Amino acid sequence: MRVGIDIEDISRMSEKLAEKIATPSEKQYLSRFKEGKTQHIASLWTAKEACVKMLDKTDLSFLEIEVSHSDSGRPAIELKGEALKRFISLGLKSIDVSISHTSSPVSYTHLTLPTIRL
Repeated sequence: MRVGIDIEDISRMSEKLAEKIATPSEKQYLSRFKEGKTQHIASLWTAKEACVKMLDKTDLSFLEIEVSHSDSGRPAIELKGEALKRFISLGLKSIDVSISHTSSPVSYTHLTLPTIRL
């Protein structure tokens, strides 16, 4: 099993950062929020950063890691390009993600990836 965790100060997040790290569908998701948008930007950042740490490959593009949400709000991660290649090379099967933020200035993400046993 591999784990990636990240905690971030929400006050460091901005729409300028979102323009750099968010995929088109993530930008569409962010556009739904008029209030508290920086919390959601921080959630994207921490999910992507935790994924990079879990994959142990610091040169991945955040645009190859996409965070989506089900209708109920459950987050999911889809990997593309080099991030997906790294995921496959590690023999990983799935990604479980939990993203939390509160009124405090912190966003937290925890990823767990079970390893495929052959």
